[in-house]
Amino acid sequence: MIHRLTIDAFASDPETAAQLRQVQLDRQLGKSRLTLESGGLAAAVEHYAHAATPQVVIVEEDDASKLLERLEHLAEVCVQGTKVVVIGAVNDITLYRTLMEQGVSDYLLRPVTARQIITAMDRLFADPQAAPRGRVIAFWGARGGVGASTLAQNTAWELGRASQDAVVYVDLDLAFGTSVLAFNVEAKQTVADALAHPERLDEVLMERCMVDYDDHLQVLASPGDYRPAAGPTAEAVERLVDLAARAAPAVVLDLPRLWSDWTEQLLAAADEVVVVATPDFASLRDVKSVMDILTPRRNGMAPPRLVLNRLDPARKTQLTAKDFEDTIKLAPFLAIPSDPQAFGEAANNGQMVGEVVKSGKLAALLTQLAVSLGGKAPVARKSARKGLLDWLKR
Repeated sequence: MIHRLTIDAFASDPETAAQLRQVQLDRQLGKSRLTLESGGLAAAVEHYAHAATPQVVIVEEDDASKLLERLEHLAEVCVQGTKVVVIGAVNDITLYRTLMEQGVSDYLLRPVTARQIITAMDRLFADPQAAPRGRVIAFWGARGGVGASTLAQNTAWELGRASQDAVVYVDLDLAFGTSVLAFNVEAKQTVADALAHPERLDEVLMERCMVDYDDHLQVLASPGDYRPAAGPTAEAVERLVDLAARAAPAVVLDLPRLWSDWTEQLLAAADEVVVVATPDFASLRDVKSVMDILTPRRNGMAPPRLVLNRLDPARKTQLTAKDFEDTIKLAPFLAIPSDPQAFGEAANNGQMVGEVVKSGKLAALLTQLAVSLGGKAPVARKSARKGLLDWLKR
């Protein structure tokens, strides 16, 4: 199995560090990102007090008397779902059972080899249901032409740049998608090809259909054919999105303004939904309609976020953010100012806005949108101490 994981390793012994460097070169983790640090478990506790945690944390501890206490501190600064692998020097079954009871994923006895570490990763994610699933972010335009696709494309690029992780952008507007033009890429196979034979849809076909935009962003482009043979089934789209979510820590979906079984299903199941609107009465009406439908469907999940696009204070006929809040009882999450020059230049060059406008309010807002949706904000240290078992239950 070829894993695509984010792994941070904190070694305290030079020999362990050398084996971890061999892990970085192994084919099974060729698509993973392994960051190697020194200082062992104590350094990991200090590091995650100010940084986001990856999918897997490997920590080495020399002092068995401090192991449990330091793991308690690590639990305070790690987010839920992080898998912890401990490398130690004590060969004791009681210690092993204690660590397992407290939520540690695996314990490896030193000296450890690269193959043992890779096998441990296989054990953690051998079950397909246990494989890490990327965050799915769906963009929906309240009306046609509000700029939802442009914001989805820029969010995908900004998210990859901010997180330094892999991001997959999926253009599901089969008839009118603009991803080939926006990213200036050549796609020999498109999302339509991937959905044409859902029974053959797997990781290999997905990889064949995606094209690289840069080191972090892969694009599953739309054919832009307004005469598609047939619409995709909900099962095929669900399979495609699931494969994309297993291929990268973040997936950005650009949905067509088409209300069907599969679009409604994606909007109900996505981790984040962004409804894009322009500040006018028609958008206000349509935003209210879609919010009335989606809010109950997303019970227990993050509510949809409203983003107002092309806001121009000089145009007195435009509605304001407060008008939207008063009418639909939802404050816009963000208001993107009108900037035809920046967006137009980026579109003409086949680039993202952040590549054209390096700084300023517009660039800052697009970065803010991506980081907020990606859920990659630094994790603050919690005051109350809880065991690793409590953390795992959360």
